[in-house]
This record gives sequence, C-alpha cells and structure tokens, in this order.
Amino acid sequence: MKVRAGDIADLGPAFARRDQAQVDSYPQDNVADLQTAGVFGAPFGPALGGAGWDTLESTMAVEELAAWSPSTALLAAMPLGLAGAFASDDGVVPGDYRGRWLDEQQWLAGQYVAHHIFAACNSEKGAGGSLDATKAVARRDDDGRFRVSGEKILASFGEHADYFFSTAKVDPAEVPGCGVVEFFFVRTDAEGVDILGDWDGFGMRATESHTVVYRDAVAERMAGYPDFIATMQPLTYWFCLFAAIPLGCARSLLRAVGEPEPVSPALRLRVSEAVMRYEALRAYLRETAREWRPGAGAEYAARVLRTKTYVTQEATKLCAELFALSGGRHYRRTSPVARTFADSFAGTALRPPLPLGLEQLTEQFSLGAAGTAQEPAAI
Repeated sequence: MKVRAGDIADLGPAFARRDQAQVDSYPQDNVADLQTAGVFGAPFGPALGGAGWDTLESTMAVEELAAWSPSTALLAAMPLGLAGAFASDDGVVPGDYRGRWLDEQQWLAGQYVAHHIFAACNSEKGAGGSLDATKAVARRDDDGRFRVSGEKILASFGEHADYFFSTAKVDPAEVPGCGVVEFFFVRTDAEGVDILGDWDGFGMRATESHTVVYRDAVAERMAGYPDFIATMQPLTYWFCLFAAIPLGCARSLLRAVGEPEPVSPALRLRVSEAVMRYEALRAYLRETAREWRPGAGAEYAARVLRTKTYVTQEATKLCAELFALSGGRHYRRTSPVARTFADSFAGTALRPPLPLGLEQLTEQFSLGAAGTAQEPAAI
C-alpha cells in the first residue's frame, strides 16, 4: 500500500509523547516507525520499493513531522531528500552514465528497503555554507577507490547512521568533467571515520548532529556521475524540505496557543492573524515544491532560494511571536512549546545559512528579471 504524506498525522501524537518522555534523546523509535512505514524511501517508484512521492508530498510530510517532532523532521529530511534526488532523472543524466545511474538507483533503493540510514555530512567550519569553500578532498588510491579526508560539522544522525553522504573536492585529472565538489557515500563504520559526539545545539538537540573527521576514509562510491550536483540540482529538493521544518514548528505553536480557544478577543485576533500568515507561507512553499524537477535550471534554483529564505525567515519570526503569546505556563526550558520555539531557529536556518541565502538573493536581484542562480550552497 502506498504510504501517503498525510499518514504522518497518525504517527505524530506518539512521536510528541516520546519526545516529552525522553527530552533531547535521539528519537530511535520515531525513526524506526518511519522506516517501517517506508517514509525515507517513499520518493522511489513502486518497482524500487517506494511510493512514488513527488517533492510536494515529501515537503508536506516533513511539515507534518515538524508539527509533532521537529528533530525527527530534520533527521527525516536528509535521507528523504537523497531518495528524491535519485528517484528520477527526467532525461537529465548524460547518456554515457545512464547505465551507471540505473545501477546506483537500484543499489540505493535496496539500501533503503534494508532500513539503512543515509545521513548528510557536508557542512564545514568557516565555509559559510558555500560549496566552493569546501576543504574536504577525495583522492583515488592505487586500487581505484576514493579516500576522503577532511572535517565536517552538523552530521545528522551521528553514529546512528549507516552511511554519510559527503561533499568533497576531487582532482579533475582523476574525475574528468567533475564539478566544484562531488558527493561520496561513506560507511559510518569505515576505517578513518571518527564521529566526535560533540553536538550541543541550542535547538534540535535530539538530532545527534556531531562533528565527523575523515582520515583517508574509504568511500563506498562516488554518488551519481561527474558534475552531478550542477547537472541534477538535487540541493533544491532539500531546500524545500528544510523550509517545511520551521513552518511545521509554527503550526505546532499555533495549536498550543489556540487550544483551548483564547477568551480574550484581542488574543483571538492575534491568533487569527498568525493563522493567515502561516497559511500564506505554506501556500508559497507548496507552490514552489510542486514545480521541482531534476535539472530545473537557474531560474528555478533562484526561486527555491527565495522561497527557502523567506519561508524560513518569516516562519521563525512567527514562532517567536506565538511563543510570546503562549503565556507564562510555557516559559520553562523543558516545556514542549519552549523546545519547539528553540527548534524553529536551529538547524533549518543553517542549511544553508540564512545570511548566505540573503547574500545570494542580493547578488541575483535585477528589475524585471528572475536573476541567475549562483553556485549552490551546501546542506
């Protein structure tokens, strides 16, 4: 049976109860339930064990998750976005690499069916989210395998993942036609992989987003084909999912403030205004997500950046206002409302960093034109 984005609503209340019972703990049972339901691999077609979700369905699912368990939503966005990027090619894959691409699709989908977790491990200190500033490198050894070296931060899932997918620069002499960086799949238990266990974020505490150090770690394979990121433009898929997380947090806070219905007419008016703002942001994000396709081009890439930046910025503002309206009973560090408020600011605005998004938007701006997409940011 095809899992639907709306099915998350049935799981959500149990996720929230578990989070409250084990504050800031890795949501192991939530993740297991999502794997059993086939959510992580849902973008793959039925022949590959998935449900054929499009980007809109994936975005709706992440928002629904975030409305109950923001950390679970951020974790889920990583493998869900990877599956979305690999589920279809729409004729974008260069002909010379078609066979390799189909083999990799089959391999990756099989890993999802086996409940193996693929986690993002791309951000670097000082890079500001820019792919061009990536310092990690991947070099071929004498056996033809790639070995990755470098330090990454914000590696979701930490030791709970089976694979990291990581960006690294390569030598064009070793990978003709390569892009600024390429993705590499690295087993978390491979020799040379050191997961530091140092995550202590302001929010999203349960995501285990630790620092990872690669010391000539053997990669299972390079993802896709040379210049995969520029050709397929998979990062825009993740940007839709990331924007859905603070939006889901806003929905959660609306529920907390609006139930029971406020007695004060002034407070009811404030809540009604907040609902309208939430619904407008949701419509904007869903419209953008609906238009995603592989290799959509510069104009769509610029639109996704605008959408992600605006929705993230405005949804977090809305969360702050709703928290202020929620009343003194929620002004406790262990309150679910307070934790949701913190989660709305953490993680999502950093992937890519909001300042980078605003800077790119400024560079792209021109009257009467959509602008030209700049080099994409890392996740």
